Amino acid sequence: MAARVAAARERQSARFQALNVPEILTNAACPPSLLDEVAAADAAALALLRDAAEKMRLSARAYHRVLRVSRTIADLEGEARILSPHLHEALAYRVLDRMPG
Repeated sequence: MAARVAAARERQSARFQALNVPEILTNAACPPSLLDEVAAADAAALALLRDAAEKMRLSARAYHRVLRVSRTIADLEGEARILSPHLHEALAYRVLDRMPG
């Protein structure tokens, strides 16, 4: 697992270097203005996210957070684009985070 995390962090760092923002090292630090470019998703994933945002009444901040987490999950799997399973997982974490303890 440590190797997957290190590889994902390297992918993230390289992505931001390529975008000429080397001061950003991780998806968590990505500003909303770059998020659409960084968190490219396939059509099915985008439809899922739009549907979930509406049903879950996600704020803009929550929407961006789900995108960032999805991008990180995709990076852990070595995927260039966010796919539906990545979004499903990120949304599941959001639901779990909101459950009473």
